[in-house]
Amino acid sequence: MINRLILCIAAGAFMSSNMPVHAQEDEIYYGSRAGMSLTTTGKSGIGTANAVIEVEHLPRNAKAFCVEYAQDNSMACVRRTLAEVQIKDKVTANCPARTWDVFGQEFVFLGRAVAADDIIADYVIRRVETDEVLDGSSASGYWQALGAFQALCPGIAD
Repeated sequence: MINRLILCIAAGAFMSSNMPVHAQEDEIYYGSRAGMSLTTTGKSGIGTANAVIEVEHLPRNAKAFCVEYAQDNSMACVRRTLAEVQIKDKVTANCPARTWDVFGQEFVFLGRAVAADDIIADYVIRRVETDEVLDGSSASGYWQALGAFQALCPGIAD
C-alpha cells in the first residue's frame, strides 16, 4: 500500500512537471498526434478468437496530449481533453481470422506487404467499411490499427 502511495505521488509530481509525457507500453493509441493514447485497464483472451483489451482515457493520457501535442501544460487543457475525447472502452479481435475492431472501425490483416510505390507499410491492413488498404501513413490510421492488432494478437505481425 505504501509503495502504491509513493508511486502515485511520484507520478503526480512527474505529471505536473514540464517534462514531456510519453505513452507507456500498456497504452493503445486512438489517433496519430502525440499523446493520443488510452490506458489499458484489462486484457482477456489475448491471441484467441475472443481477444479483448479494455481501455480508459485517464487524466495522464489527456496530460500527455496537452503537453506533447497542444503545448499546453494547464489543467484546463486536461479537463477539456477529457471532456472531448469520447471513445469506446475496448478494442477486440478474432486473432485466428486476423480481424479486429478499434473503436468501431473493423480491420483485416492480410499479411506482409509487397514493395509498391503506393504503399509504405510493412503489412497490408484493410479497413472493412471502405475496403481501403491503409498505406502506412499516419493519416491513414495505419499505426493505430497495427498497434492495436499487435497488442491483441501478438506474434502475427512482429
